[in-house]
Amino acid sequence: MLLQKRFKSLLIVLLSLLMLNTFTACNKDEDNVEPEKIVTPDIPKEDNTDQSEEEEEGNITLYSVEGRDIKKIKDYQIADSLLDLQKDSKKHQEIWNLISQIIPDNYTKFFNEYIIFAGSGNGTAGYVVQTKEDLTKWQIGIAIDFAYEGGFNRDGELSYTIIHEFGHVLTLNNTQLDSEKTEENSKNYFPGEGEARDNSYINALFQNYWKDIYSEFQEIGDDESKNEAFYDKYQDRFVTQYASTNPAEDIAEVFTHFVIFDKPTNNTIADQKIQLLYKYPELIELRNTIRQSLSIGTKSKSAPVIKVWKRGATFGKKGQKRS
Repeated sequence: MLLQKRFKSLLIVLLSLLMLNTFTACNKDEDNVEPEKIVTPDIPKEDNTDQSEEEEEGNITLYSVEGRDIKKIKDYQIADSLLDLQKDSKKHQEIWNLISQIIPDNYTKFFNEYIIFAGSGNGTAGYVVQTKEDLTKWQIGIAIDFAYEGGFNRDGELSYTIIHEFGHVLTLNNTQLDSEKTEENSKNYFPGEGEARDNSYINALFQNYWKDIYSEFQEIGDDESKNEAFYDKYQDRFVTQYASTNPAEDIAEVFTHFVIFDKPTNNTIADQKIQLLYKYPELIELRNTIRQSLSIGTKSKSAPVIKVWKRGATFGKKGQKRS
């Protein structure tokens, strides 16, 4: 009997040890399985991609805009050939001072970023692009190499570029376009950022001077030879070749001519587009403010005297950025 009891006790101990090992083994198995549930994503290659894109686009330095002031956000990684342009913060400020001089106080609220870039890579002198989808905030970019080509603002080229880019923001901001509308459910002209509101400047331009030729324009696509043929056919409708790129570039060019030059007296469609802007009292006031800030129409040597915009004899780009 004693032997049986000892045997039973030994059996119980052995069984207990076996159960403990099994439990431990289960725990170890679970430890081995659990890490497999943790998915470690590949390290994104955004840094390298961003750097190459920045170099390709020629981005140099990014600033935030706070009213009339700018504050550096970052310097981009750039080619050695652009380092001097990046380090020359005085030139960055000089360009901004001209932008600030041209754009009145009640319109600077639309800008929250300012970027200096090199335009020699793609021929772009300036651009704007919305930084908020609701079109309340925009970034303005200026090519520093073009801004100082032959001397700062030579022949008023930079002034022209700034007014043109401001013309985009003036005609494409949230007061002019409904960013919540898609092209499919738009009844008015859709430039890409949203649907033109009924009383917007660009809708007036489109309804009066583009609607009858827009289907023909849409067939052009990116074919430059077709762009040239379209412009040659309707040349009297456009203040520059650049204006024939699309209605958004057209109204930016029309606005620039409206500001810089005297009111046209002829009756071409191009002249009628400029005369259209004189129907808006707020635009006449804006014109007067900009002209006064630049001494346009006076004998001041600082006034930009522009006869031909060098980049006016080109076609613009059809992308997110408005050049």
